[in-house]
Formats: sequence, C-alpha cells, structure tokens
Amino acid sequence: MVLEKIRSELLEVADQIMKYSKDLNIPTAEAYIIKNSLTEIKYSKGKTECRDGMVQGVGIRVAVDKQVGFATCAGFAPESLKSSIENAYKIAKNSPEDPRFSGFVADSKPGKEGILDLEITNLDTETLIGQMANLVKECDIDDQRLVGADLEVGTEWGGFAVATTEGCLVSSMHTSHHGTVYAVSMGQGERSTSFGFKAGRTMQDLSGIGTYGIEKAFKHLGSSPLDGIVKIPTIWEPISASMLLSTTFTVGLNGGTVVEKRNPLMTKLNEQIASKDFQLYDDGTNPKKIACEAADAEGTTINKTEIIKDGVLKSFLFDNFYGPVDGTGSTGNARRNPPTAYESLPSIGPHKLVIQLGQKNLDEIISGYDEAIYIEGFPMGMGHSNMITGDFSVTATNAYLVKKGEIVHPIKPVSIAGNFFKSLNDLDQIGSDTVDLPFPLESSTLAINNHTISG
Repeated sequence: MVLEKIRSELLEVADQIMKYSKDLNIPTAEAYIIKNSLTEIKYSKGKTECRDGMVQGVGIRVAVDKQVGFATCAGFAPESLKSSIENAYKIAKNSPEDPRFSGFVADSKPGKEGILDLEITNLDTETLIGQMANLVKECDIDDQRLVGADLEVGTEWGGFAVATTEGCLVSSMHTSHHGTVYAVSMGQGERSTSFGFKAGRTMQDLSGIGTYGIEKAFKHLGSSPLDGIVKIPTIWEPISASMLLSTTFTVGLNGGTVVEKRNPLMTKLNEQIASKDFQLYDDGTNPKKIACEAADAEGTTINKTEIIKDGVLKSFLFDNFYGPVDGTGSTGNARRNPPTAYESLPSIGPHKLVIQLGQKNLDEIISGYDEAIYIEGFPMGMGHSNMITGDFSVTATNAYLVKKGEIVHPIKPVSIAGNFFKSLNDLDQIGSDTVDLPFPLESSTLAINNHTISG
C-alpha cells in the first residue's frame, strides 16, 4: 500500500536524522519530514493547466541550551540530511538565547488517524481530466448570462512525521479530493458571482457543482437597491458565517499573542464573550474531516479542545513553545504552512473550529423574521477588519431582502458594519445546517442583531 510505504520512508528518514544528531553530539534536535503528492487541473477561458508532482523535504531544528537554529532540505538524500542538521547546529550556536524555550516535544502517543481513501492514491491524471471534462460540460450552456466559469479539480495524499531527541516519533497520513467552480454571470448591466465546491478526505462526487454554481450566480441577477441605512437582523448562511467568524477566531484564539500581550481577548478568559447558546470547540480528531491528524506539526497528540462553553471563553490555543510559557502546556495546535510545510517554523492555528449546531434549519430561521438581510457566499473585505477593536465593514455581493418570513428578492451589494466581539453577544439564532468546509471554522447558519446595513 502506497501510503504505508510513504509512512515507512518518513519514519526511516526521521530515525536517520536522530542518528546523525547523536553522531554529531548534538544535544537536542527535532525533525519534521513531509512527502505529499499534489495534482491540480485548472480550466479558465478555454485553457487547461495541470500541475502534478511530489513535494518532499525536511525541516530541522537544533537547540543548544536556549539557542535554537533551523535549516531545511528538499528531498531525503543522506548527504543533504546530514548537511542540514549541521547547518541548524551552527545557526543555533550563533543565535541569541530565547529564555522562553523549554525544549521539543518528548515522547508522544499518536492520536486518531483520519479516513484514508486508497482510491485517491490510485487516481491518474487522465481520470482527473475526465472529471474536469464533465464539469466543463456542465458549464457549457446556451445562456448569454453566463460570461465565464473557472474550474478546478485535484487530489492530495501523503503524510508527515515528527521525531525529536527527547523520544517523540509520530506520523500522520492523509488523502483528499476536491472540485470547485467559480461562475460569473451578467444581466442588464449587472454582474454576479458564485462558488460551487466539494472537498473531503474521500472521493467526492463532483457532478452537479457546476450547475449549482451557475444557478447561484443567476439567482442574484435582477437585484434591487437597498434604500438608505437600516439596522435589522442579518442572516448568514454557513459559508458566509464561517468567513465572518474565521477572521475573529483565528486571531483571537492564538495563545502566542496572549503571552505577548497583544491579543484582543487576552483579558476575557472565563468571562462571557458570546450568547449563552454559543458553544465552540477545536477538533482535529474527526476522522471524516480533512483537518484530522494523528499529531500536530511538533508531534503533540491532538485532542478536542473546548474553546467557548455557554458563551464563556474557556481556552486559547497553544503550541509547545508558548504553552509552557503560559503555564497551560500545548493544546496540540502547532501548524506549518503548506504546500512546502517543511520550510516553515511552527505557528499556532486551529485544526477545525466547530460551532455546536442549533435546532432550526435555514428556512425555519428565515420564517421567524419580519424583516432581515440574508447573506450568501463570500463577503468582501473580511481581511481588512480591525482585529484589535473588532470593528468591521464588509461588502456582501450576494444578499437578499427578507420580508415577513420569506426571501423577497436579491439586493445590490450592501455594506455591513459591526463589531466581531459584539456580534458574538448579539447572536439571535444558531442553525442546524452545516456544510463540510475546507476553512478553519465550520459554522451553521447564524442570525445576528444590530448590524448596520447600507446600500
């Protein structure tokens, strides 16, 4: 089995690096090793591009007391591995001391491994091209309103291993398959866009996502302007809700910035920061989710971490560097940046932030409002929000007016202004619906009071 062969290779490389470390009398070392197969096929404006290859390499950290050095190498050639650990050692000896450093991960037990789909490892490029051809066919419709569609299909599979001189030796494998459609439509001088996508650890049925994306784009044509400025509830479907809260929590839950005293939520631990109906946890243990791994990027076992309970902030996320400084220890949230993750040092990030579902579906939530704004898709400007104060102003390009419990008609792009932290307390409804999203946060439909909407 190809994945088990890769796992064996990763562990063999890890063992070799630890032996080199011992031979060179290096006191403390960590090796992070990856090997991933990546295949992507993109289609745009009649042209198809294909990227297919294997990414493999090693990132090595060496510590001399509290001096730490880092070096990398692409591939697993023995001379490159030995040279990299020697370079990391030299860098460490010439680096300033960091009094906060307390060592690498010691003996760690691997956690739950996610689902592995061997069918994905056996997919060839021709099969993916066939999937792309089917999506192109879906988007090849005789309708002048459709002005373009960008398509992508792809797979990724492989894994990583972490080893330390303290006795940690763990590995984790993964498989994933995805397809996306970005559709653009025009009608009566009006432009509308929409996404359709599927992604998961197993083979996905990509049929229909092209049709879905196009229909979503058409649905918003014929919009009417929103007159003036109103302050009415906003209803965010799962994708838009996830985008809204991802920005808040990927920054606000970082325990490193708590230690450095520059986190907007650092004084709020064990305080009410959200509606009492709001529950949030970070879960890297669900075997169905792409985020599931047996260990984090430093080798710490991953668990399910309770973040917010009944609206009360219970925990921040930590890696093995900042966790001991804070006194709480690592929560198993060390991450490295893909696709060449071995070239990056660990940073803190969530695996999969999940909001506990409510009792009502989207239609039931909408039916409860006399007047509201319903928001779909990807609001623009989330990344430009003020994460210290929480103030934001975004543009919803796919929004609809709700009257007397029903969606009346699409509206032209509107500006939605509010405050992330205040919005958590202004949550009015949490839906029972959700979408399997490849984002840091997975939300259901949310209804929020007190946003200011202007046309």
